[in-house]
Amino acid sequence: MDFSAGEETSANSRAQKYQQLPDDWLHKPEAVEHGWYSATVNIDSIQPGERLALYIPAIQMNAKIYLNGILLGEALPVSDTNNLADPLAREVYRPFYTAFSRQLAYNGDNRLQLQVSTFKPGSGLLGAVYIGLDKQLRPYYERRITARITTVQIISACILTIAVFMTVLWWLRKQDSIYGWFALLVYTWTLHNLLLLGYDTPLPAAFEDWLALTSLGWLIVFMAICTHRYLEVRPAKTELAILTLAIAGSIVLAISFGWNLHPVLMHRIWSTFALLLGGYALTRLALEYRHRDDLKNPFVPAGGLSILLLGSHDWLVITGFVPRDAGLLLHFSAPVTLITFATLLLERFTGVLREAESLNLELEMRVARKHDALEANFIKLREMENRQILADERERFMKEIHDGVGGHLISMLSMIRSGESDSEKITRAIEATLSDLRIMIDSLDPNEHDIPALLGAMRSRLEPQLASSGMKFEWQVCEIPPIPDFGPRKALQVMRIVQEAITNIINHADATLIHVHARAETTSNESQHAVIDIIDNGKGIAQNTRRGHGLNNMTRRARDINASLTITAESPGTRVRLSLGYTNPTPDNT
Repeated sequence: MDFSAGEETSANSRAQKYQQLPDDWLHKPEAVEHGWYSATVNIDSIQPGERLALYIPAIQMNAKIYLNGILLGEALPVSDTNNLADPLAREVYRPFYTAFSRQLAYNGDNRLQLQVSTFKPGSGLLGAVYIGLDKQLRPYYERRITARITTVQIISACILTIAVFMTVLWWLRKQDSIYGWFALLVYTWTLHNLLLLGYDTPLPAAFEDWLALTSLGWLIVFMAICTHRYLEVRPAKTELAILTLAIAGSIVLAISFGWNLHPVLMHRIWSTFALLLGGYALTRLALEYRHRDDLKNPFVPAGGLSILLLGSHDWLVITGFVPRDAGLLLHFSAPVTLITFATLLLERFTGVLREAESLNLELEMRVARKHDALEANFIKLREMENRQILADERERFMKEIHDGVGGHLISMLSMIRSGESDSEKITRAIEATLSDLRIMIDSLDPNEHDIPALLGAMRSRLEPQLASSGMKFEWQVCEIPPIPDFGPRKALQVMRIVQEAITNIINHADATLIHVHARAETTSNESQHAVIDIIDNGKGIAQNTRRGHGLNNMTRRARDINASLTITAESPGTRVRLSLGYTNPTPDNT
């Protein structure tokens, strides 16, 4: 194809020279901004009625394509052509394609012309130009669109999903910063890929160039930091140096692009920095590959090699060792590299979860063992308490036998030894002994540990005795709720007090009537009491009467069970009142 520089509307007046395609203006000795490409095309082999097409796989400048002076189409790779700083910063992947009718072509030779202009002197690029049947060229165009545009869009969408997923993992486990760094890496890589496609944005094109280039370097910076975090090393000085160089390089690039100070040279220096830093990160992984089982995943070397090889290819393109029409390829390493690294991080996360589950299981087992030990100790303590309670009950029972039955037996033995012949007296002593035994036995009955039941048992035993002595017995026992902790000891003391009061009436009061009244009362301060009154119609008791052994025993027994005992004179007779406080049990609402 012939080429001539200039802005003339026709290439016929210019001196032309033969130019082989692809033609990269970066390699031209002169700073060219405008020019014409022309070629003679013979399409006699194309049948009339067939549809023709013109296909240019790579073009990085504005172009108008003419056939025999008729405009076929315009290639506008970028909209803001006056504000671009670096032709290497963004690779324009979208090829040019236009279809036209066979009728526009002559039989024999046809003149194909391309009027081109670039945004910066010497930055143009024109790849090979193909003209032929539409049905033959269109599949090539569609495949290139798929490879260069659609595939990059799919890759960007996939890695963006990975970035969001890693952000969630970092949010769930902020103490493990590798997930956050990896998310930054993937977000930066997604931004870089989208900028390469040349989407129109409201941002100045020079700023987009700078952002596309710096995002390439920063994703390698984040990759190096992720490598450190994954290998669990923290080279603070190395990371500080990397971050310092990255920040300084970004500032220098901004100045270079803003004032157009050798942007292509700065681009190549920055790309070299990124390549060396990527090589450093991959070398760290390679050195640890043999020593760590978690790196034995076969995709680890595949991902490392893909990013190394494709990154090296892009560096060769940027530095001019490989033609620019080959395009940049680093983004094609993203699926293998990022999915591999994401898999490693996911395995790391699941490993942490498994470890946490294992620790929880071990903790549960320890708690269960401690629970069993505490339960065993509790059982031992309960057995000890039961043994102590049993010993206390045995001691109390022996004391009651000694004080009650023992005293009666000693009295009877004394009467027999003294030759006592009064059988009635001996009979009363025996009856008193049996009454004591019955009271003790009744106090041990678990079914009679409430006051109405106890008084009912006493009534059945005392009424025959009172009837034989000609004394009338009145019982008025009302409903009394069960009293908490009213066990054998308290039951026996209550029965002893009631028995002693009735015995005193029989022996000393000269009464003809005994009235027993049991009830529940609520005092003015809302406290609950079980009250037992034993009232007689005898001669009564004087207020200053000296208390005997029996009354003192009654007072002591009442005090032992936290009850109050009062003895008051009535007209006629005496009232003995036993009052035992209690608390109503809280009802179970479940």
